[in-house]
Amino acid sequence: MTQVAPAGYGTTRLQRLVPALREHWALSMARVSETVEVGSLPLTLLWERFRDVLTRKLGGHAESLLPPLAAWVFFVAFAGQGLRDLMGWGWFGVLTLVSALAFTMVFIAAGRRVGLRRLPGPIVAYAAVCCASVLWSQYRVETIAASLIMVLTTVMGVMLAVAFPLRSMMGALTRALQWTLGISLALELFVAVVIGHRIPPLYMLGWDHVPDSYYWVNGLLLQGGPIQGFVANRNPLAFIALLTMLCVVVLHLDARMSLARTTLWVGLSVLTLALTRSATVTVATLACMSVLVVALVLRSLPVQRRRSAVHIAVALGVAAALSALAMHTQVSDLLGRDPDMTGRAEIWDRVLRLWSMHPLTGWGWIMYWVPWIPMFRYLVVRPDGTPTMQAHNAYVEALFQTGLIGALVLVVAVVWVLHAVLRTALRDLDRDILSLLPALLMTAMFVQSFTESRLLSEGNWLLFVALGTWLTVRANMPGMMLDAEVPERHPSRSTRGELVVAGSR
Repeated sequence: MTQVAPAGYGTTRLQRLVPALREHWALSMARVSETVEVGSLPLTLLWERFRDVLTRKLGGHAESLLPPLAAWVFFVAFAGQGLRDLMGWGWFGVLTLVSALAFTMVFIAAGRRVGLRRLPGPIVAYAAVCCASVLWSQYRVETIAASLIMVLTTVMGVMLAVAFPLRSMMGALTRALQWTLGISLALELFVAVVIGHRIPPLYMLGWDHVPDSYYWVNGLLLQGGPIQGFVANRNPLAFIALLTMLCVVVLHLDARMSLARTTLWVGLSVLTLALTRSATVTVATLACMSVLVVALVLRSLPVQRRRSAVHIAVALGVAAALSALAMHTQVSDLLGRDPDMTGRAEIWDRVLRLWSMHPLTGWGWIMYWVPWIPMFRYLVVRPDGTPTMQAHNAYVEALFQTGLIGALVLVVAVVWVLHAVLRTALRDLDRDILSLLPALLMTAMFVQSFTESRLLSEGNWLLFVALGTWLTVRANMPGMMLDAEVPERHPSRSTRGELVVAGSR
């Protein structure tokens, strides 16, 4: 006779089997862990040993080395063209890599860390689009090189913001800008008084013919300019003078710079602005001064009246911008420029026609247009026969190189940073005037982005990334402390199994 198992018999047996299997698995993993610890995996061990060696070698010097190295990184980024004219492209590349490596090593030795949640999402997203364009680029080798430069600049910008509170980071930026401006005026004076004629980049001294637009310094200081300074271009030099002036004025308001030093640097900045005669920077200066005046007026008003005052200021700003567009010809005459903004309209027209051939993804990231590619060699030719190297508009540039995808990401990133720094400045006006400086710097870069592509490269991109990272780091901090934040150290050796990406708060 067949026996029938009692109800629940199979279930009971299975319930006894599962704990037995779990125990067997735990014993097996314990035996494995006796042989191989998570913390002893090769990558983790290599990282820990590297970090420990840096800490032992640099020790207590890391903290004191960070500020001057940060200023040097800003200097290399903003004065890159001058350094290239001084030592050539090859040695400049070596200098850039050595500078980045030195800052990174000190950054790690000082105990800074970078976590993924500290990264400025929209900005990193645009850098990612640039790198991804290698897949569809029409000049793949150049896109790979430009993408590596973009990644390096972005990483440096993130680390600069993570390494310091805002006040220290702005101090490093100010020193770098002062170095660039001072060296530029000294070089112009030396060429005008001692040499007496224009000079080409040093690596071009043996050339049979140097085009007019390639000359490093034209020696026009005593003739009233326009001067080009160490950076070999009057527009970037004027922009550096504007940033310098904004930094020293706000540092003076923050009681961080004496009246005598402030007067000196404001005077040198205004002199440089007058000698460069950049129309774009003139407009940017007016915009920044307007923001500064509005901020100081708001600071003097009771809190309950500030919202209506902001609405009035925004309305006046929009009206002024629309009036300038409507009277574009008159404004151009007032600035001493052609209505087509010195040929920019023709550049935009040709670039947009090229973009229409690859509207979604663009032609591929390349940053500056390299002259050995025939398309760029003959796209827009200057009067001296040399090719134009950029689209002279960051958004047209993004459309052309990274398509609609990249341009939309860039617009989101710019709007996010601009809105966030202005909102932060408004909220923190009473307790920390230094919060106004990021808003002024971003206003200057925003205005310049409509007639120059420099927002996407070198010093401007570095500063843009640093401001975005500062906003991200600060937004994740309890209490929204502006400048009292203390950078996190790397975890103790007790967390040996955890691999930390060097560099976060």
